[in-house]
Amino acid sequence: MELKAKVWVERRGRFVLGDGGVGLLEQIDRMGSIQAAARRLGWSYRHTWGYLKNLEDTSGTKFVERRHGGAAGGGAQLTPAGRTFVRRYRAFRGQVDRLIRSWNRRAAA
Repeated sequence: MELKAKVWVERRGRFVLGDGGVGLLEQIDRMGSIQAAARRLGWSYRHTWGYLKNLEDTSGTKFVERRHGGAAGGGAQLTPAGRTFVRRYRAFRGQVDRLIRSWNRRAAA
């Protein structure tokens, strides 16, 4: 047997985001585009927009700064709050993963 864990964030009992959403935020910031990030993750553009809307509405925090297209082109990047959240989430998730690996090593011994 092996211990596993899923991690997600809720606010007032409503889902805000999980590992997939954090991966989406990282891809948006890396690629500078919501559409490119969605494509890379295999998410539909519609699902991605809905996910981002739910994330920001439920959390009360703006995570993604969007620039509309036009002659200069559009794009997207994380807000400072979005980057801080992703960094803190990844640090927390790393602690959880290390604890689980340690538990599993002891259980296997």
